[in-house]
Amino acid sequence: MATIFIRIILIYVLLLGTMRVMGKRQIGELQPSELVTTILLSELAAQPIADSNIPLLFAVIPISALLSIEVLISFAVTKLPCLKPIFDGKPSILICRGKLQKNEIARVRISMEELLTQLRISGIADIADVYYAILEQNGQLSVIPKRAKTVPTAEDMSLSVPETGLAHAIIVDTHISDFDLSLIHRDRNWLDKRLRHHRISLNDVFLFTVDDTGKECIIKK
Repeated sequence: MATIFIRIILIYVLLLGTMRVMGKRQIGELQPSELVTTILLSELAAQPIADSNIPLLFAVIPISALLSIEVLISFAVTKLPCLKPIFDGKPSILICRGKLQKNEIARVRISMEELLTQLRISGIADIADVYYAILEQNGQLSVIPKRAKTVPTAEDMSLSVPETGLAHAIIVDTHISDFDLSLIHRDRNWLDKRLRHHRISLNDVFLFTVDDTGKECIIKK
């Protein structure tokens, strides 16, 4: 049992390092080559965990080789754009300038029900409101509505709106994030003063955020 546990830990650390090198992508955002690599990694890692008679090197060597291949492919694709369609494919325009591209929809084998479902997920109730719909290489649908169907922006209305930036989570469930404090160029002494100003202790804070303009939001536990 101890041997199996040690194997699991070693394979887990190896896979974790491999996935970190491959990059921060969710499964739905993987390119085809990355998805194939991920599936192969899971198969290679499972064998020495399930069978203690299989040497760990039977997983370490193939996983390292796959990682090397993936890194080389990623490097080659960035340097030679002609390889990108081969390994990553290319986007498919399903709706172009408001017109449904029936031939392209048939080519990628997506039904109208699926297309309408993806449009609803994107907040589009009527296909007539779409100017562009593009099926990206990772399988996600990018939707660009017609300008007449979009909500007017401050720029459209000639309004000047200040940038608020990002709301940084300084405290989450009583835990202080020094990283987020550094992003707003503050330290713990400043944080202590703000907590005293709001007459609240650290143990009572569930969430404390500060945006780039200095606006604070506190949610108590």
